[in-house]
Amino acid sequence: MVRRSGLVVTGAVVVALVLGGCAAGPDAGSAARAGAGAGAGLAVEAYVEPGDGSVGLVSDASRRATTIGIDGVTVADDGAGLNDLPVGVEALARTATDGGAAPELLVSNYSESIGDFSPEVGTALLSDAGNRSQVASRLAELAAEQHVRGVQIDLESLRGRDRAGLVAFAGALQTAVHDRLGKDAEVSMAVMASTSVGGYRDTGYDLGALADHVDRFVLMTYDQHGPWSDPGTIGSLPWAKRVVAAAERSGVPADRIDLGIAGYGYVWGGSGDPQLSPDAARAAAGSAATWSARTGEWSATLDDGRELHWSDARSYRARVALAQHLGLHGVALWSLNTLALPGTETT
Repeated sequence: MVRRSGLVVTGAVVVALVLGGCAAGPDAGSAARAGAGAGAGLAVEAYVEPGDGSVGLVSDASRRATTIGIDGVTVADDGAGLNDLPVGVEALARTATDGGAAPELLVSNYSESIGDFSPEVGTALLSDAGNRSQVASRLAELAAEQHVRGVQIDLESLRGRDRAGLVAFAGALQTAVHDRLGKDAEVSMAVMASTSVGGYRDTGYDLGALADHVDRFVLMTYDQHGPWSDPGTIGSLPWAKRVVAAAERSGVPADRIDLGIAGYGYVWGGSGDPQLSPDAARAAAGSAATWSARTGEWSATLDDGRELHWSDARSYRARVALAQHLGLHGVALWSLNTLALPGTETT
């Protein structure tokens, strides 16, 4: 879910740009995954982008995660097909499976030409029954070819007029995935965060109707603030609670919701990439780093006027606790490329 608001969370986040811009057995695997989910039955998804070093990241995380979400395939501009899959998806899927986690393939309307999720690509797919059927069938085939066990719909920046088409596409994909991968194969969906029922509908999600075709919803409870806004939290705990509550009011039961967790941060001011890893943020902040128990995040204001906000392993554990408290299905970390899947032990 991936790349948001024109920014891509990648593993190539360098501390210098901030400072200058300043196979385990099934029993062992189950125990490790219980640890990642705080031992309270929470499922854990960890997302990864294919690239250098990604196999090692998945190898480590898959022994503690339930699911590995592989960011891989995008819808073609005309909505009638899929763009070429990045190299390495199958290797990541096999590595996840070897570690005991279920790999799933993400499909998105991210457009390289605009560097953002494209509403036009989303509408081109969702407004045409032939496109929906063709893309759903191809996704199911691709999932089988790449040895994944399910597909996650990650269509973002949609509009209210896309609601009916998104429901129809989810239904077509569910049928195609079940036919090709079996009835136990999952169709999940990443959902842009909103704090109101109307907000979800305005961004293309009829969550109550989608629940007939989608097994699990990952609420993207991050990017509450970013370089497109004034400085602020990446996804504060009080805000995340409101996002979950609105999803439940929209017709999604708590036990089918995963709470999205950011493994990155942003810097406001200076030059260079505004997005940074938790390690880069900590190095830049130094003694100015401040933890907020209320928001569950770190922040810092530097002498040169730059302001940082970020979410790290401690933030992850705070959100695991929130997911437990709210009775959710699980949590989902974006992404392994910037933050290794944390344990839940207190440090």
